Amino acid sequence: MARYIIRRLISLIPTLLGVTVLVFLFIHLIPGDPAIVMLGEHAAVENVERIREQLGLNKPLFLNPDAVGQLFRGEVSIGEGFKGLFDSQYFLFLGRLLQGDLGKSVHEHTPIADLLKLKFPATVELSLLAMVFATGVGIPAGIISATRRNSVFDGVSMVGSLVGVSMPIFWLGLMFIYFFGVKLGWFPTYGRLPVDLSLKTVTGLYILDSILAGNPQALRLVLKHLVMPSIALGTIPMAIIARMTRSAVLEVLQEDYVRTAYAKGLRERAVILRHVLKNAFLPVITIIGLQVGGLLAGAIMTETVFSWPGVGKWVYDAILARDYPVVQVAVLVITLVVAVINLAVDISYVFLNPRIRFE
Repeated sequence: MARYIIRRLISLIPTLLGVTVLVFLFIHLIPGDPAIVMLGEHAAVENVERIREQLGLNKPLFLNPDAVGQLFRGEVSIGEGFKGLFDSQYFLFLGRLLQGDLGKSVHEHTPIADLLKLKFPATVELSLLAMVFATGVGIPAGIISATRRNSVFDGVSMVGSLVGVSMPIFWLGLMFIYFFGVKLGWFPTYGRLPVDLSLKTVTGLYILDSILAGNPQALRLVLKHLVMPSIALGTIPMAIIARMTRSAVLEVLQEDYVRTAYAKGLRERAVILRHVLKNAFLPVITIIGLQVGGLLAGAIMTETVFSWPGVGKWVYDAILARDYPVVQVAVLVITLVVAVINLAVDISYVFLNPRIRFE
């Protein structure tokens, strides 16, 4: 087990390097110049060039071809030639990253590490609540649909899950805002807390911070702000989990040991809990792990619609502002989180099924 975990962690290195290359390439293909975004379209050319030099935007993207020419012409030594070859925007970014320096935001002029500490807990809290909703509704719905196959509940839940998969998150979020926020006034339509309420933050997770502060009013308001965005974000995973749970339970119900359990006179509840769910949960756990990546991707749209101050809204604003360092770091963090969660899902197989061993 330990060797398997170490191998998986080592395999993350080329994955993350590949992500840095792809993100770096695609973000620089977006039209626009961060220096012009910072100074405005009517800024003087010399001021734009000065900002580009300060930010390193005047350097080549990946490799410096001028260094190769200087090396072949004998103008520099071999060591200086190779050093100049890697004097580019990508390798400067990668060098800072390896030293633990995430860089500064071009748009906000603030260390990205500080911004990440503020934004990441908001996305984690929203994603956790969305996953709680998705699994809390999807798994029971899938189980009941499988055990009551072809019933009214089965038909309604499967049609509902199909509708849930088909609805775009941004449209669902706008409908929630219109009906439950504007028309009915049940829930707030933006942010994590009212602007006139202050909460002392320790973890950045407002639910936990409200409990630690012993502030029930803040806890109630935090939960009210979370209801609509978490349901909107969790609708698609909920539908997928429900359909996967139904399929997995139906497959296990056809096994001989399940029919034997029924023949012994065990109650249906005992058969489902003791025999069916334990064997049907492997594919369900897999799909839950895969949906975490979908949650983080969907968080960009959800957080933008609900003005949620998390990583998704941060990335969206950074793309509009051509804030290259922020986008690169945020995508790396999301990739790392998804990879770690997939590793945790693989390890959980051993506990769910003792017959599985990692060699």
